[in-house]
Amino acid sequence: MASEIQVLIFFLCILLSAFFSGSEVALLSITHAKVKTLLAKGGRSAQALADLKRSPDHIIITVLIANTLVNVGAASIATSLAIERFGNAGIGIATGVVVLILLVFGEIGPKMFAVRFTEPVALGVSPIIRFLATVFSPFIWVFDRLARSMELTKAFAKPAITEEEIRGWIELGQEDGTLEKEEQEMLFNVLEFGDTIAREVMTPRVNVMMIDEKDSLAHAVEIFKETGFSRLPVFSGEKGNVVGLLNVKEVFPVVLEQKAGVTIRDLMHETYFTPETAKIDDVLKELQKRKIHMGFVLDEYGEFSGIITVEDILEELVGEILDEFDQDEPEIQTVEPGVYLINGQVRVKDANDRLGISLPLEASYDTLGGLATERLGHIPRRGDTVSIDGAEITITVIQMLGRRVGRVKVSVPLPAAGEG
Repeated sequence: MASEIQVLIFFLCILLSAFFSGSEVALLSITHAKVKTLLAKGGRSAQALADLKRSPDHIIITVLIANTLVNVGAASIATSLAIERFGNAGIGIATGVVVLILLVFGEIGPKMFAVRFTEPVALGVSPIIRFLATVFSPFIWVFDRLARSMELTKAFAKPAITEEEIRGWIELGQEDGTLEKEEQEMLFNVLEFGDTIAREVMTPRVNVMMIDEKDSLAHAVEIFKETGFSRLPVFSGEKGNVVGLLNVKEVFPVVLEQKAGVTIRDLMHETYFTPETAKIDDVLKELQKRKIHMGFVLDEYGEFSGIITVEDILEELVGEILDEFDQDEPEIQTVEPGVYLINGQVRVKDANDRLGISLPLEASYDTLGGLATERLGHIPRRGDTVSIDGAEITITVIQMLGRRVGRVKVSVPLPAAGEG
């Protein structure tokens, strides 16, 4: 009778070993994002699961203690039964049998099951594991003190998910057809959004249409009609001295009603200044807070270097936004294989990505026009050519708009026959 009870206890230990092995895999594999989703649906199991996920190290300690106890118990009972039947030779027999059974039924099988059914297993075992964590709390307390003194807790301090992992999932989703190409690009834009600075998306000062505060409102109306713009930066004395922002909504009523004595200074709004290095997500929040559409960007010397609008920032997420006043002309046109006609304001990074080339990236410029100006050492003239060292790429200026590079021709060497 005693032997039969020992056999029952032995198999109970194997079942418990399987339970704890599967619990460990399920609880550690389920993501924090999934736990939040389950918690939103409600339920005591979801709450228990959320409590456990706050301290992954406590899950490991609890499962290891419990699993060690049942595995030692199974090994002791098996050894006792084997010695009764086979004498001293039973020790070796018991060791081999217990290792095989625990490996198959206590480790491999349960863990494979938990990997396949992570969510239901995690929900099912979490109340029990949380209870055992309370029972083993003295051991956990001792471990916490030792871990702090030995700085072992740093092993659990890494983020639950990294940006690289998110990018990998997005790429996998696009490859599997779950995400469209446009959706993939937008998600990548979201990840890059927080790292983009104002200088990278602003409209440079040389491209900004401005008006002097001493000009007449009639002149302002002419500019608004010709350009289609709804706002104009106002400068005083020189264009580097921005003093306000003029809105078409305030100008037209005054002009139509022929109000005398009203000047641009009377109608312009206060300006919002931001440094070139400001993150665009912070700039967007500030623009929303102030309920304005446009901000003015300052360089490291405090000089006006460009403007940034809500539209500029949103285009970093959704791509180019064209209105009825924009010229729907491609930024990059293929003239022939290896020869491209490109807008001078295209960023070097974007040109590299779209053409598969490696133009140099430096802090002193962002655009192809800036690269040409940097290499030439003077304001470019039509026909000026820049050769990029080592890349066998030439950039030829074919259009100038005042002091700004309008369009360039980029010539890229074609791969030799037989090359990928």
